[in-house]
Amino acid sequence: MTTGDQRTFTIGKANGLPRQGAAPQPEPTPAKGLSLQVEGAAIAGPRLPEKPGIRLRRLAGVAIWALVLVLAGVASSIVGLFKIFGEGPDWFTPAFISVGVVGMLLAMMAFATVRFKGVPWMFMAAATVTLLAAFVMLRLA
Repeated sequence: MTTGDQRTFTIGKANGLPRQGAAPQPEPTPAKGLSLQVEGAAIAGPRLPEKPGIRLRRLAGVAIWALVLVLAGVASSIVGLFKIFGEGPDWFTPAFISVGVVGMLLAMMAFATVRFKGVPWMFMAAATVTLLAAFVMLRLA
């Protein structure tokens, strides 16, 4: 490469910046075509309802409640494992595992429905009931 060489080496493409020594390019014009916006409510037809937005406070509340359930569930599952591998009754193993799986599914449904107002709290309350049922089973076994 000589000192008179005007080539520039760049990686990627800088948006909106012209190349050195090149003529400026005209900006692209928006595509013209059929517009879906129609003025006048009589012509436009019925409007579709908007999806409700996710409230971050609601999401944080569900996440904190789920964290408490997870910590308590881990503690109960460790004790449950000792009961399963020890001398627990025959009904304990399938019942304890089923209650744990149902509780996890309910907690997941709470996160899936977090954009609705009261639904995630109902799912989290039901997951809490399943955790309490696991504690009762540990007491009975």
